[in-house]
Amino acid sequence: MNVRLVHAALWRETAEPHERRRGLPWYLRRLYAVMFILAVVYLLTQTFDWQEYEDSAPVKQRREQARQQQRAALYAQGAQP
Repeated sequence: MNVRLVHAALWRETAEPHERRRGLPWYLRRLYAVMFILAVVYLLTQTFDWQEYEDSAPVKQRREQARQQQRAALYAQGAQP
């Protein structure tokens, strides 16, 4: 079996580069590049805080007061803090 003939047939059947994918229009490439740069700048300038989705300040204060009252009640009953 002649390997070159088989390979030649395979090479003839492969798609041309322009058939595999079409290029994006220039304005979409520029838009994607600008969006990517803005996203990177945004992510690098952010200060990440794990409490970002925490409740508002008054709600947190009431919750902390309730926890302190529970601890005080347990301590008054003789439990270890």
